[in-house]
Amino acid sequence: MTVVFVLVHFRYFAWRYTDFRLIIAGLLVGLVLDSFYSAAGLMAYNGQTMSPFAPWWILCLWINFTLTLNHSLSWLLDRRWLAALISAIGSPLSYFAGQKLGALNWLQPEMLILVTAATWAIAVPMLLTLASHWRKQERERQHAMA
Repeated sequence: MTVVFVLVHFRYFAWRYTDFRLIIAGLLVGLVLDSFYSAAGLMAYNGQTMSPFAPWWILCLWINFTLTLNHSLSWLLDRRWLAALISAIGSPLSYFAGQKLGALNWLQPEMLILVTAATWAIAVPMLLTLASHWRKQERERQHAMA
């Protein structure tokens, strides 16, 4: 489904160059963060095949998430402090939902809450900064070609 989503996205939405770069950045951030949570013993993914690396499906979620940054979440591009706050609150909640759905197990709940809140509060504004920068570059390139 992620492949279909990406294909449809690139067919119908602007900012293709920026979005492609965001996918790569999001995959790297997601791989590092979610693998770290697993390697540090904060949580364990059910069905994880290459421990401690994050499973493929969590990387699909990162792809889908990064494609929202430049579109439905673009209102946060100039509100990175708000993105950090929302991320600090929302990230532990999303991992809690993942546990309730049976996708992962919290091994150190208090520490996982603190670490996900802190790392996402840094990662999401960083990704928004990249989106803003790359979007500006893409806009300048489009105007230069026109």
